[in-house]
Formats: sequence, C-alpha cells, structure tokens
Amino acid sequence: MPPDACIVFLLSRALTMFRTVVMKEKLMSQKKKFIGFLALISAATCSFAGQTLAQVAKCQALTLYGNAAQTGLCKSLSTGNHWVCALADNPDIHLTLNNATALHITVRTPACEGNAYLAGAWPANLTLAAGQPTVICGVNVQNYVARLNAQPQSAAPPTCQTSFVNAQAANRIDPATATFYVNNCNNPPPPCP
Repeated sequence: MPPDACIVFLLSRALTMFRTVVMKEKLMSQKKKFIGFLALISAATCSFAGQTLAQVAKCQALTLYGNAAQTGLCKSLSTGNHWVCALADNPDIHLTLNNATALHITVRTPACEGNAYLAGAWPANLTLAAGQPTVICGVNVQNYVARLNAQPQSAAPPTCQTSFVNAQAANRIDPATATFYVNNCNNPPPPCP
C-alpha cells in the first residue's frame, strides 16, 4: 500500500476509534484505547517509511552533482548546510541533499513552492519516489528527472571525488567548492567509490 494510502487508512481508523471513545467513554475498555493509540503510532510509522523509501544513495547523489556540474547541468553548487545543485533560475528549480536530507527536487516561484523526493539509482535509473507529485508549481519535474538520467558519467575513473576534480578542471566550479564536495565524498563513512 502506498505510504499516503496507508496514512489515510490508519488515520481514518484512529478517528473512528476516537469517536467511539468519546461517545462510549465509560464502556470503553483499556484494551480498545490502547489499540487506538497503536493505530496512531502505525500512521506515523507509515509516514516515516514513505520518507525512508524515497532515498537515493548519498554517494550516487554526490557523484551526480559532480558530473552535472562538469557538464553545466548544475549551474552552481552551494557549500552551505544544504547541498544545492541549481538547475534553473526562473522559476527556481534545484536539487537538494545533505547528510540528513534525502535527494529531492524543488520548484520555487513567488507564489508557489513544492518538492518531490527522488528514488532509484544514478546513473540512468532515477525516478520520482512513490506518491510524489509529477508537476510542481506548473513545472513537469519528470522532464528534469529525465535530464538527470541522461547525464553522462565522467571519464575514468568515474568516482565521486573525480567528478568534482573534473568539474574544477573544466572551470565549472572553484577550488573551494571542489574541496567541499570531495570532502563530503570522503565522509559518508565509508568513503564513496
């Protein structure tokens, strides 16, 4: 069952049980109250599982960033708390990840903002995670996923670290940005291949 359907089902069950508790408070056994509590915990677990399933491996995402920077698909890379690969300026479309945040694509306009988590593997097998929107703020993000999948791997050796070194050699990123990302390639642990 998709995570969203799981959440809706479990929350509706929990709401039904809560109504029963309110209407028949004196007749409700401790066992039924406990079952209602478990239903609420199950809904939270389904929600968490949906986030967990949406992850692209950090090393693959970083290697994608380096290769996309090298070819210019990533117009810029940030070196802040969130590692951002800028794909377009107007509207703002970018990829984001870090050690605590799964890879996702964000679309931002003055009137709208939304994101979709990616799943699968790079190269060539990224998808939108189950239940994620295909259109955000009027932008078909499937087109961007296709562009990411078409992104070629850099020449041998196709490693996370080499992708950023090559991007720097092609004058696409500066030495400080290359060092920042190479350090992240070396620090999952274990280091990315």
